[in-house]
Amino acid sequence: MTMKLHKSKWIKRLTLSVVGFLLALIIYGLLQLIDPVPITPVAQASQPRFAGRALLVASDADMVATAYIDGIPDKVPGIEDTLSVISLPLNPANPIATVPVPNSVTAWPQIIATSPDGTTAYVVELRGKLPENVQKLNPTVPGIGLPDGSLLTVVDLTNPRKPFVVESVPIGRVPAHISASPDGKFLAITLDGEKGKELLVVSIENGKLGKRHNFTFKNSTGQAVSRVNSVNWHPSGRFLALNFDNQEVAFYEVLSDVSGSVNLTPYGQPVAVGNTLSIGRFAPDGRHFLITEVNWGTWNLPRGAFTQQFGFLNYFANPKGELVSIRFDGGSGQVIQPEVVSRAAVGLSPEGFALSPDGSLAATVNMRRTYIPTNWLSWRGKRHSSLSLVKVNRQTGELTTLGKEYGFEGLLPENAAFDAEGDALAVVIFHDRQQSPRKGTVEFWNVIKGEEARLERTGFKIDVTRGPHDITLVR
Repeated sequence: MTMKLHKSKWIKRLTLSVVGFLLALIIYGLLQLIDPVPITPVAQASQPRFAGRALLVASDADMVATAYIDGIPDKVPGIEDTLSVISLPLNPANPIATVPVPNSVTAWPQIIATSPDGTTAYVVELRGKLPENVQKLNPTVPGIGLPDGSLLTVVDLTNPRKPFVVESVPIGRVPAHISASPDGKFLAITLDGEKGKELLVVSIENGKLGKRHNFTFKNSTGQAVSRVNSVNWHPSGRFLALNFDNQEVAFYEVLSDVSGSVNLTPYGQPVAVGNTLSIGRFAPDGRHFLITEVNWGTWNLPRGAFTQQFGFLNYFANPKGELVSIRFDGGSGQVIQPEVVSRAAVGLSPEGFALSPDGSLAATVNMRRTYIPTNWLSWRGKRHSSLSLVKVNRQTGELTTLGKEYGFEGLLPENAAFDAEGDALAVVIFHDRQQSPRKGTVEFWNVIKGEEARLERTGFKIDVTRGPHDITLVR
């Protein structure tokens, strides 16, 4: 009798647990139908004043945004990877100059670098061109099954209205990110496919690619780093900041001599920051380093067969992202261990961000969950993207999110750029939600400065080749 009673209680508890779990799942699913981020209305339809010399926009035409989930690239014949050059000031009457340049959206948006004088652009190619007969990609593998890239393309921008390719050369296997030193003497390039050669430093000699130096690294536990996911040069040119395996940020002093030899010396220990770090950049004065946390690794699900069943949780149930500030004091004459000083919550999936010229404002570009295919379930964050505006204390590095998110239409926006005066913001949008899109968009916003700065939507847009995913201002 006692055994039957215990069995009955156990069955009841199990039943209640299962029912409770199912109810919680249903309630969570229903909540996903409610989107707390509205579309931002156009405040005043106008063409913003955008200071600078030109905007560079890299477009990957090989796939649509939703291919990350369903593997369908929906490639349109006759449309190829492009670097678009938008001359400034903005004038709709001026044609956009374009030049064919291989590039890939499957990298974090840090694939363009420019020379200090703005006359040369450098673009790396993480993945190669999609073969014409391929109708299905594999979202469960790195690069979703696209061929490895290898090229560094050099583009002459002496006349922004007539850019041309100087050379396109193999630089290593799977070059993913690039940064140019402030003096224009070196390029730092991460290589995703070169084990033991995760970073390549190339010297620039008389405007040409010169000597090459490869480097490998160890993380805070002494293990070999498998991938460097971001690279950025300090304003002084003395240091590099690197993102190790999407989790740590490490700093290195760059030592070079008259012979052209280059060496890297660790500056402090790597800093544990997050689980899915994206791109980072130094503040203009070099005292802090900012980087976005996409938060796709919260569920800690690896790639492979298990991911095919449950890996969607990484991208469907991810929490809000963050902008992270790390103190860096490389000018004191002694090594001071870098450390995280502030975090600010922003929107979902913030891959890229822009930093104002004076370093007082940052705008994260939140693609949210717009990568979910059109014919899939309705889910929070699928319908539209957003921007988050963050105030940066230039003395302490403290971050403060200002106001609510700014919603806007379009899929997979990955990066943005402030103009040279910090009065306007340009955002790249991969494409609209439609079948076989042929165009992407650059949308412009005004920056209303003040103690409580805000963004103002102008409604002004410029169409570019489909798949824009990175943007850089040439001053």
